[in-house]
Amino acid sequence: MFRIPHFYEEAFCYEDAVTIMKAFGRGDLLEGMKAMDRCWEEYLASQGKDNARFEDDDAFYENYCYEVNAFNKVFSEMKKLFV
Repeated sequence: MFRIPHFYEEAFCYEDAVTIMKAFGRGDLLEGMKAMDRCWEEYLASQGKDNARFEDDDAFYENYCYEVNAFNKVFSEMKKLFV
């Protein structure tokens, strides 16, 4: 799950979060979740380099505000299936 700064927190119902993640994954919920995780990993890997995708965490969360919140909602709801 993402540790989202309070300023960027959004409350979504599960259905809206699924819709956002499916759109991010081009119609596939799992791919949307994986894609969001890849975006974070790519951002972390690019930090401190000349071609960094974002200047800092704040810029990342500003750009992916809805997606990270949707990711957290889907993740928190789905983890109940695996406990």
